[in-house]
Formats: sequence, structure tokens, C-alpha cells
Amino acid sequence: MLAVLQAFLLARLIADAIGGLSIEAMLPTAGFAILTFAFRAGLTAVSEIVAATAASRVKQAVRADLVAALARLGPSWLKARQSGAVTATLMEQVETLDGFVARYLPVQALAVAIPVALLVPAFLVNPGTGWILLAAGLLVPLTMGLVGWRTGTTARRQMIVLQRMSGVFLDRLQGLTTLKLFGAAERELGRVREVADAYRASTMAVLRVAFLSSTVLELLAIGSLALVAGRIGSALLDGRSELELETGLFLLILVPELFQPLRRLGQHYHDRAAAVGAAEGMLEILDAAAALPSGNALPRLERAPEVMFKSVDLSYPGGRRPALDGCSFRIAPGETVALVGESGAGKSSVLALLLGHERPTGGAIIVGGRSVAGAELRTSIAWAGQTPRIVVGTLADNLRLGRPDAPEEAVRQAAEACRVSSFADRLPDGLATVVGEGGRGLSGGEARRVALARAFLRDAPLVLLDEPTANLDRDSEAAVLDAIDRLRAGRTVLIATHSPQVIARADRVIRIEAGRVVETDGESTRFV
Repeated sequence: MLAVLQAFLLARLIADAIGGLSIEAMLPTAGFAILTFAFRAGLTAVSEIVAATAASRVKQAVRADLVAALARLGPSWLKARQSGAVTATLMEQVETLDGFVARYLPVQALAVAIPVALLVPAFLVNPGTGWILLAAGLLVPLTMGLVGWRTGTTARRQMIVLQRMSGVFLDRLQGLTTLKLFGAAERELGRVREVADAYRASTMAVLRVAFLSSTVLELLAIGSLALVAGRIGSALLDGRSELELETGLFLLILVPELFQPLRRLGQHYHDRAAAVGAAEGMLEILDAAAALPSGNALPRLERAPEVMFKSVDLSYPGGRRPALDGCSFRIAPGETVALVGESGAGKSSVLALLLGHERPTGGAIIVGGRSVAGAELRTSIAWAGQTPRIVVGTLADNLRLGRPDAPEEAVRQAAEACRVSSFADRLPDGLATVVGEGGRGLSGGEARRVALARAFLRDAPLVLLDEPTANLDRDSEAAVLDAIDRLRAGRTVLIATHSPQVIARADRVIRIEAGRVVETDGESTRFV
């Protein structure tokens, strides 16, 4: 309605000026027109702010859903995909929703409402002009459909190329040291350049289609304006028509107003195409998580649990043989057990099942008298892997990863129990010292002790350790073994290991070969 009022006021002002009306007489109309312009501009600004806020909230919600889905899918799903492609989905592809929500959706609504609202007065004032505008308006959806089909295909191809480029770049960046040592950096730089050029070409293809859409709409708008102007001009020059100058000007002003939202729809149509193309990567993650069997986290166990595997099978897609084949064993409450075997025997698969990274394909896992499968146990588990993940932050922040609300005294006790304090106290800021990503600034043994202190601070009744002393020197190994001794008290502990020192400290040894338990007594303490 504001567009109609604005067109009416502008037409009256121009007609009055042509008719020789004094400036003083035109001031009320001019003032009213200025107020209308200002009010319309204010509404436009408010709508843009609201749209931008909505887009920000949508992106935040989608990213939260994707992160939750990835957490549910776990490492087993992620390791089969390029980390760069997943990162591109979480970052760049989610960002495409900004243009879709903040620009395309509001313009899409206006592209329907405004032309309909403007066609009504056009038909009332001059039906012939109304029919011209209606015919031109009906050509717009047809044109957008034809161009949009091509745009969607091109945009989907662009998102695939973006994922590929992100994966190639991140993989080369992570392996830069290896590439330099083998003299392959220059060759791989050419590979990165190739995928970057492919992304540039796909982006230009999307822009060409988007510009084509805008060009077609501009031609429709110019053609409609020319037809209306010719009709009105001939009617005014004829002298026998009842059409007045003010009415003709009103109709001429309506034409660009009618096509303005349609032109904006064409300008932002590539935002829709980009969002639709990006949605495929996001839906892949969300659908994969939704396809997992539902299961709620079990209440946290209050005491060290009994752990039983009953004929457990586990097969990986495309695997040559089962990772676990009828695996059966029992760990008593509060017992420390060393899980030994050759590489590939199935030790990591046992830990992956207890951590909820994998689900058994057969058999049953009983923990604390309850059957579990998936991530139900995570609230009751403390974990320290062979390559501990140290995040950017202070040492205290890294210890609190499993228990963010831990008080300072508890953090200090965990650091002392696992001998983190022995090296932290020599640092300028102690536990408040900032360490780099991946543990930059810490030795391998120090990073292992941080991981064990993290598990100690979590104070979970079930502790899982994977090769806690692998590749450590004698002094670092002794410090880690001492930390394990402190950690195991009052807890059920399962340690996958090859170390004779770790095996010697275990209450019992379980030997696994080719996915089957072959020995479960406490006599085997020789090097494995």
C-alpha cells in the first residue's frame, strides 16, 4: 500500500509541476511524500535487521544440530570421510543459509505480495495497462523456472568442488612436514592449484547463470515499461482519451515498483541455489545420525562396574574379516585388566564398543548389570588414548574437558596425582600456562600425563586406556605408570597395551587374536 501511495504522490507532484502550480501549493503533497518515503525506508531497514537476525539464529541452530549429529555418529563415521569436506559443510556451506534466509525468503514473499497489490489499482485505473503488466508478470515464474533448473545443477556441482578443495587443502596442510621431507611439496602445490582453479570455474559458472536470470528480468521490466509508456503517450497525444496526465504518470511509476521485487528475486536466486546445493552435505550428516538406533544415556554408574562381553561380533563395512568374532570375557568390579594382542587383533575394537564409537553386530555387552550398545556409557567412562587431544588453552582447561565445573582444588589434586604438577610447576604460570594445539609445547610423556589427569579428574568408575606408554622414554614411562597406579584405585580399568611394564601391573591379562579371546588368566605377562 505504501508503494501505491508513493506512486500516487509522485504522480501528483510531477503533474502539478508541469501544470504550473506554485511551490507553496505543492508543499503539503511534497511533505506527505517525504514522510511516506521515510516510513517506507524505515520499514525496509527494520525488515533487513529482522531477516539478518533470523538468518543468524538459523545458522546457529543448524550448526548445533550438525555438531550434535557428528558427536552421535562418532569417530568411526568421520574417519571414512575427508576432514576438510566435513569442515566445509560446517563452515562455508552453513553460511550459504545466510543469503537464503536473510535475502531470498523475504524477497520471495514480496515478489508475490507487491505485484498483486499493484495490479489491483492498475486494473482499476486502466485495464489495458493492467493486462500488460499481468502478462509480463506471468512470464517471470516461467523464466525463473527455466533458469533456476540450470542454476540448481551448477550450484550443487560447485558445493561438491568446494568440499573436494577443502579436503585436499586441509590434508596437504596437515601433512606438510611429510611432503617437505619427501620433496613433494611443489608437486602437491600444483594439485592444490588445480582444485582451486576448478572451484573458481564452478563459481563463475554459477555467477553466469545468476546474471542471466537478472538480465532476463531486466528485459521484461524494460519491455513492459516501454509498452505502458507507448500506450499512455499515444492516449495523451490523441486528445480523445479520458486518461489524464496524473493518471498516466501514476501508471508509469507503478511499472518499476511492480518489477523491483521481481528483479531482487532474480538477483538473489543464486542464494537459493547455493543453499539447496549446500543442503545435500548437511542432510547427509543429519540423515546418517537419524538412521542410528535411538538410545538414551544411562544414569552415571555409582561404583566400579563389572564388564562382560558375550559372544560379541563386530564387522566394519568393506572389511576382509570381522574385527571381533564371538569375543567373550569378564572383568570383575574394580579389576585392572591388560588387553593384549598383535596389532589388528581387535583391542581397539573392544575399546571402540565400550566408548560407543561402534555398535556390535552380534552378541551382548553387559556393564554394571545392564546391556549397552552405543554411547549410553559415556557419562560413566574416563578415557585416555594413545595420542591425547590437547586443545588450545591452559593446562587447567585441558584437564577440565571431561568435567568443566571442576573446582580449582580438584584440578590441583588431579594434576598432582598424575604428576602433571611436576612439570607444570616449572612453567611461568603453572596450570594457567597456555599450550598450543595438539599439545605444542609439551613432550609426548607430558601430554600423556595430562590425558591421565583429565581421566582422574573426571572420576568415572570405568577407565579405558589405549597404549598409554607407547613410544615413551624410560623416565616418561615411569611417570605415566605411576599415574596409572593412582588412577586405577577404586575403578574398573581396561588397558590395551603391548608394554610388559603395564602388563606387570595388571591384575589379569586378556589375550585376543583375530577378534577372539584366546587367554584370560593372570599368568601371561611376557612381552606381546
